[in-house]
Amino acid sequence: MTDDEKVRWLRRYRDALRLEDELRQELEAQRARACKTTAALTGMPGGGGDGQALPRAVESIIAAQQELQAQINLCGAVRREVVAALDQVADERDHEILRRRYLLGQTYEKIAEKMNYSIRAIIYRHNKAVEMLSLLPYNRL
Repeated sequence: MTDDEKVRWLRRYRDALRLEDELRQELEAQRARACKTTAALTGMPGGGGDGQALPRAVESIIAAQQELQAQINLCGAVRREVVAALDQVADERDHEILRRRYLLGQTYEKIAEKMNYSIRAIIYRHNKAVEMLSLLPYNRL
């Protein structure tokens, strides 16, 4: 794998977390819409719906919950793969840089601040650590 491919592979966890967050927001939006649907069921004469708004809302919430659970499971699996790959890094500082970058999603600036290094040193160490990283057992993108 090239270094760019390794970085793309390592970024999968943060990408999966972003999708998980989007799915959570979508689920909350569907729940909010369902609450509006139930509030509209007052028994007063009014609009001419088919009476299936609530069952449809429940079905969409269940589907969203299942999709979110599948994404949570995927996030866990991807995280375990990334952690296993990062555990190959023997140098504790390099391991910490990669962990902060790919598991915590921190910027180089934040990592440099937290670890008391210059940004230039963090980027250099990051690039060297990625270069030395062997992802042979994980060679799928």
